[in-house]
Amino acid sequence: MYFIYTFSLALGLLLTFPYYLVRFRKYLPTLPDRFGFLKLPRMKASIWVHAVSVGEIKAVERLLERLRQQFPDTPLVVSTVTPAGQALARERSDIIHSTFYFPIDLPWCVRRVLDRIAPEIVVIAETEIWPNFLRECRIRGIRVMMINGRISDRSFNRYRLIRHWLERVLRDYTIIGMQSETDRQRIEAIGADPQRVTVLGNLKYDAVAAGKPLDAQLHKFMAGWQLIWIAASTMPGEEQLVLDAFAELRKGHPDLKLIIAPRHANRFDAVATMLENARLRWKRRTELPDSGKRSGDVLLLDTIGELAALFHHATVVFIGGSLVATGGHNILEPARHRKPIVFGPHMENFRDMARMFLEAKAAIQIRNERHLAPAIEKLLVNPELALELGSNAHAVLLENAGATDRVLQLFQPVGARR
Repeated sequence: MYFIYTFSLALGLLLTFPYYLVRFRKYLPTLPDRFGFLKLPRMKASIWVHAVSVGEIKAVERLLERLRQQFPDTPLVVSTVTPAGQALARERSDIIHSTFYFPIDLPWCVRRVLDRIAPEIVVIAETEIWPNFLRECRIRGIRVMMINGRISDRSFNRYRLIRHWLERVLRDYTIIGMQSETDRQRIEAIGADPQRVTVLGNLKYDAVAAGKPLDAQLHKFMAGWQLIWIAASTMPGEEQLVLDAFAELRKGHPDLKLIIAPRHANRFDAVATMLENARLRWKRRTELPDSGKRSGDVLLLDTIGELAALFHHATVVFIGGSLVATGGHNILEPARHRKPIVFGPHMENFRDMARMFLEAKAAIQIRNERHLAPAIEKLLVNPELALELGSNAHAVLLENAGATDRVLQLFQPVGARR
């Protein structure tokens, strides 16, 4: 089965490489890392933490800080898949020894990286299953720990189709740490050894940071803004719904402002076109340094890493990815700032988190786009309700903290052998 998997992956890469070479030219500088040619010195007994992108890096940031404190003399390296995640990881050079891109899951690529990094333990954030990587780690006696693992409805249905092979692959994990009891049951249902599976909780409850302070350009543009609606991490099909709701709300709240933050950077231009067609007073975040315009009605946040700081200024927050069937997004950052949160029916990727917030009266869930404007209106005209929701959200955040400590307990054998 490993041969079929490796052959199929290699053939697929060979056939699609010319297309990706042209279509995604910006990724060319990442190819040496992905093929295992790291420009890093050889290490010994390192701790390797893998986090796919920005969200995962934020989730493990507190853990990385604690690992650096606990093992100050151990090389601590971080790999990512996306450039955005890589950029964020490099900002923590004060605690991270080196960063690089995770290798393509071909045996020869994986071996080159393992030869260079020589980890004693590999920590993989969320549910990443790379058969050749895991197999090579087992052969070398390298412990591999999954943390913050979760399995969405869609992934669960796919994984069940290859359960018999996954049962073999998942044995190469030393520890499988899942976010919830539901996730534990699901990964055991697709073949994980119950003796290796544990519920550690969600690191994102620990890792929520305040974000960087707003810079002078944002302060200038937002001067005088009082009522602010943030539409966070929006996905295709949602931005127009948000703009329609914003136009409706402005009839009764002419001072309402909108900050719209698309989830993916490659959609910034498309959303800019929507804003232009809507004939709104708006600006792109990246244009503010060169703009003499003091204010406007809409800010298109076309940057990475500033959304967390903006939540502090929000009156109400809508969580994107929840009105369309993409599974929703993390709701903890606005919760940290005690902001009222609204999300749609599709929170499958954060099912347990959404359930806890709803049970604690810490968020509002709407059934479809027709209820978006009324839900925002309800919070704008009822500040007491908004305050209550925000306070409850912050309480849920605090009540579910502690996953980082539980993960660190699993590292005690590492320290004991030093």
